[in-house]
Amino acid sequence: MTETKLAVYVTAHTVRKLVGGALAPERALALLDRLGVEKVYLENYRDGLFVPPSELEKARKLFEGRYEVAGGSCIGTWGEGWGRYADYGFRVVCLTDERNLELLARAMRELGSVFEEALIDDFWAQWCTCPYCVERFNSEFGLRATPEALRRELARGDTPTARMWARFSTELLSRVSRGFVAKPFREAGGRRLVLKVAEWREDFYVRGLFLPEVAKVFDGVYVGTESRERVNSYGSHYITLLVKELAGRVEGVWFDTYDGLGWARSVSVETYVEQLLASLTPLPPELTLFNLEDLLHPTREPHVSALEKHAKPLREALAGVKGEPLGLLRPALQPPFSPVEDRYIEDYIGAIGIPLKPARSIPEGSYVLVTAKEVGLLDLSELAERAKLILLTSGAVRRILRGDAGDAGYELLGADASDLVYDHFAASEFEYKGARAREGHRRACELPVGPVLKVPGAEVVVAASDGWERWPAIFKVRRKGVEVVAACTTDYPYLLGQYPEIVNQALRDIAGEFLGVTAASSTGATLYNFALHVYSDGHLVVANHNPHWLSARLRIDEEKTGFSGSPKLLAGSADLRETETGLAVGLPPRSYAVIKIG
Repeated sequence: MTETKLAVYVTAHTVRKLVGGALAPERALALLDRLGVEKVYLENYRDGLFVPPSELEKARKLFEGRYEVAGGSCIGTWGEGWGRYADYGFRVVCLTDERNLELLARAMRELGSVFEEALIDDFWAQWCTCPYCVERFNSEFGLRATPEALRRELARGDTPTARMWARFSTELLSRVSRGFVAKPFREAGGRRLVLKVAEWREDFYVRGLFLPEVAKVFDGVYVGTESRERVNSYGSHYITLLVKELAGRVEGVWFDTYDGLGWARSVSVETYVEQLLASLTPLPPELTLFNLEDLLHPTREPHVSALEKHAKPLREALAGVKGEPLGLLRPALQPPFSPVEDRYIEDYIGAIGIPLKPARSIPEGSYVLVTAKEVGLLDLSELAERAKLILLTSGAVRRILRGDAGDAGYELLGADASDLVYDHFAASEFEYKGARAREGHRRACELPVGPVLKVPGAEVVVAASDGWERWPAIFKVRRKGVEVVAACTTDYPYLLGQYPEIVNQALRDIAGEFLGVTAASSTGATLYNFALHVYSDGHLVVANHNPHWLSARLRIDEEKTGFSGSPKLLAGSADLRETETGLAVGLPPRSYAVIKIG
């Protein structure tokens, strides 16, 4: 691929400061040159502030000739003088309010009069559940819901009402986007309009962001890859692959410097660099830094220095990747509800060294991870005909037992609710391939396993015991040519550092059979907060998100992968050593390594 282009976004308030002299343009230009920025986005609206076309033109002239310049807008945000809004701690516009529609069209018309290309920030969605929105929803679907009742339904996850609301939100957002966003922008002279979607992928559909439809309305889709404190940065990588699969293409990625805790403080430098890495590993064509004024603030100097150190080498190293990201396959679906079970579970599975790859279609012979989110949406019988192995999470097993997949689910699992022994079983010892392990040194000793089932003919992969009883924690059954593995140890956050290492290793081994690359701990210590990215051309990226050294072994099946030769460190920091079965990797605290095999 070509090297990812680096861009910076300038908010409306900062545009006004640049034009009015409150912020010296020389400071901005010096920062952009220091970072190697190639493109600048200039915003015309945010939180009620309109920057008129005359000021946008002045701002554009400050950057034109040295950088590519495009427009931006944060039209989802509410400000004084607008109509109704929804309040989430930040105010966003109601899309059934005529006053809001008029001002949306004004913002986009003014933007299109200055810029041919523009990027819309991720507040653009159908957030509102006010009485007016709910009244329209009731009218279209023949319901009598109140706003309070609707919110309760949405909080429950997969319900008929939630599915109808997702459809309503999608149709409303699409209609308003076409008539009051894209149309006035293009009528004023704009040609290319890109929408950025946020990092909260699990709520996309209920907020109107059904990605295949978004791709029809807009000329491209950008992705928010913010992974701030206390979340797993693997989600930034995964969401980019998911959006690319569902929208057909990703125009770029974007992250900021906020910590996500109280917003008044900046994210740690280490987490900032991890966002950078997880934003680049999906190989996007462009990366935008939000925002110029924040990056100029003295508190962000360490972040800017980190960008100087890491951004260019990472972009250069990943530009050499000619293959595609590989992973245990995930059905690329958007649930028409806000999932409660297995919510963001991909972020946790990716953080124990199992790469995942969303796919709209499943090739024959694939290994596929099925979570609670897809049960009730997937045709499991059809999937079983194509896949070689289906890995079910605890949540997926529970939904199958509840009957959410019908007879096809019971047949696939080889069990129904009558076979349930315990929904949760507190285990203190686990066994895998003859090795036994228990935790308890300054951490929880009893760990949840479940559902626990009696399944005739099941092969026990990992057994769990509390000292009195012994049950399957992970088991395998064979059904009509497909292997089905029920991983009843996937209730998180226990995946990260709580289960003994052999429990997670069993899951890595299953994924490794498909990928040909398997991560394992070199020391027996639990391998977590560790990301592995595998590309089809022999590039690997590994990341240690822990505050301590991490030692891992990568078992590489040369016949399956075609990878051969000595490893070469292209970027980052690592101790590399070839082994008979692959590669030993030592990673310093909060570090990464880009490696090429051969």
